Amino acid sequence: MWLLAAAWLLALPARATPPPPPDTLSIARLPAGGRLLAPGWRYHAGDNPAWARPDFDASAWETFDPRQPLAKLPPRLRTGMGWVRLRFRPADSLRARALRLQVLGYGAWEVYLNGRLVQRSGTVRPNPSQVPAPEQLPAIEVPAGGPATQVLAIRFAPWQSGLLRLGTGNGNTARTLLQVRLRAEAQVRQQAAGQVVAALVSSAAAAVFGLLTLLHLAFFRYYPRQRANLYFAFFSLALALSGLTAVVQWGVAFPPLAVAVLLPFSQTLLFAVGYVWAVRALYALFGFRPGWVYKGLWGGVGALLVLGLSGATYLGNVLALLILVTIIELVRLTVRALRQRQRGAWIVGAGFAVILLVIVVLTLSALVSQLLRVPNPLQALSSGNWAVGLLFELSPALGISLFLAREFALDSQLLQVKLAEVERLSAQTLAQEQEKQALLAAQNETLEQQVQQRTSELQRSLTDLRATQAQLIQKEKMASLGELTAGIAHEIQNPLNFVNNFAEVSAELMAELEEAQAAHDAEEVTALAADVRQNLGKITEHGRRAAAIVRGMLEHSRQSTGERAPTDLNALCDEYLRLAYQGLRAKEKTFNATLQTDFAPGLPPVQAVAGDLGRVLLNLFGNAFYAVQKRQQTGEPGYAPTVTVSTQHTEGRVEIRVTDNGTGIPAGVLGKIFQPFFTTKPTGEGTGLGLSLSHDIIAQGHGGTLAVESREGEGTTFCVGLPLGAGA
Repeated sequence: MWLLAAAWLLALPARATPPPPPDTLSIARLPAGGRLLAPGWRYHAGDNPAWARPDFDASAWETFDPRQPLAKLPPRLRTGMGWVRLRFRPADSLRARALRLQVLGYGAWEVYLNGRLVQRSGTVRPNPSQVPAPEQLPAIEVPAGGPATQVLAIRFAPWQSGLLRLGTGNGNTARTLLQVRLRAEAQVRQQAAGQVVAALVSSAAAAVFGLLTLLHLAFFRYYPRQRANLYFAFFSLALALSGLTAVVQWGVAFPPLAVAVLLPFSQTLLFAVGYVWAVRALYALFGFRPGWVYKGLWGGVGALLVLGLSGATYLGNVLALLILVTIIELVRLTVRALRQRQRGAWIVGAGFAVILLVIVVLTLSALVSQLLRVPNPLQALSSGNWAVGLLFELSPALGISLFLAREFALDSQLLQVKLAEVERLSAQTLAQEQEKQALLAAQNETLEQQVQQRTSELQRSLTDLRATQAQLIQKEKMASLGELTAGIAHEIQNPLNFVNNFAEVSAELMAELEEAQAAHDAEEVTALAADVRQNLGKITEHGRRAAAIVRGMLEHSRQSTGERAPTDLNALCDEYLRLAYQGLRAKEKTFNATLQTDFAPGLPPVQAVAGDLGRVLLNLFGNAFYAVQKRQQTGEPGYAPTVTVSTQHTEGRVEIRVTDNGTGIPAGVLGKIFQPFFTTKPTGEGTGLGLSLSHDIIAQGHGGTLAVESREGEGTTFCVGLPLGAGA
């Protein structure tokens, strides 16, 4: 393909217009490539066996030039069966030697030489659509010493196939209907030897590019960041496949015609695609960004494909132009990399320098030969020396491959240096780590000693804390007991006042009674005696009431045994509500609150420790009175402090609800309300153990629940849930 591009660049002179064909074609000599038998051919449509005889007069037949492209032939010549004839006269020196006729065509034929059938290819049929794909056959032997004028008659039917629309990719030549070439025996052997050499050279090129493909795929596998290896592997793969098509084309003696038609087009397309990938590889290799030129090259590949499928006769010119632009872009990228002094860019430049040098030499040689009108001594070299063609293909590929291999080696060397540096740093790090371990061991020993010392201090602090906690619990119990005692004292004061008052009145009545007796006023004595009797009844009534209060006080002061007994919660709640309220009023004379009760009738007794439940209720009532008292002290207009106690019976449990309309509890501290030592009261007004002890008594001592609901500024509700049943 490089040679085809070079031939296009040489701008060889156009072929001269052939003279009008004579009746007989005279052949004085055979050129190096043999003599194409043209002009002089005559054509007639139809079929007649007599047209094969050498004495048949075909002077009335139409003449045609077989060198014309298929598309320019008359329709009846390329679409129907017919005969073509040629009379040729070899020189006497040629008739003395054995000659060979090579027939090439796109159809089925029967070749008659001097009236004798000498070759048949395919099956000649009148219907062109039924003509099978023909075969390429070996040359026909023309015996020495034949007649001076020989007649070549060919019965022919063209091959109708869509493959014929494919471009040949063969320079400026086009696909023709028939080609008959006359060669000497030595020329045939030379052609066969040339094909063997071409096949070997193509095999070598395919093998080299195949190895380069595997090599750079391996480079990319181990170093994916260098994508130039992947693009160059695509380039090598395309050229390896192109070489394989050439191996089939030159290595198979007589390939089927369909294969022979497809191979040149495939080779052309693969070659173009490969070198566009080479451009992409250089972009990645030198760190350049692909631009419009690279996109234009792929557009050229697309145009090449479209033109090839449409059967354009100038496909070779398009390929040569595309290759030329590709070479210019490759050279431009290399020169740009050299100007930037990129590492190793001269290796790639050397590969392209070889191509440019050969192209310059071939171009100068062609120009000199045209100016001096002498044969071009390098023309044969540029069109037949396959070793030079292989050098053309391999020089840029080897340059890029050596550059990539050098980069891979340098990267590997750099990695070795970095690995050694990493090993040195690892050893240094290991030494530092060992030093740190020794230091940490010493620090750990010191820390262990400090921990032991701190542990001892914490143990002492814990002991002190437990003692303080016991004192606080005792203080909380004493505070509860003080409130209970104050309530009891306030409660017992009323009956004692009544007893004292009625006793004084009774003493006065007795004095008056004595005066009435002395005056012998019987009626007055009777009335005074009735009043004294009434006062004594009142004294007895209030004395019994005081005695009952004293008995209750003694019962509550008696130490709890912790044994559960059936307990009437309604009575317990009512009693402790009054005691708590009277206890607060004993300390705060001006405090008044509305007490509301809503006790469920027929509430079943609960197995509980009455003294412990009383302590819980006393704490809840005390907190409720404290909350409403604080809100009352704010002077809020229309505010009426109210504490409500209710009981209810639900499934399997009894609930006690203590509700107040006091200050409420902030939402941020509601979750901490049952924690030990947490209180919302100011310092000195609470220990923070009341609700914690109450929660433990209900939850742990009675298996119940103690929950709270509150809205800041609106009030709080505590709910005590106790299960029914023994020991619950």
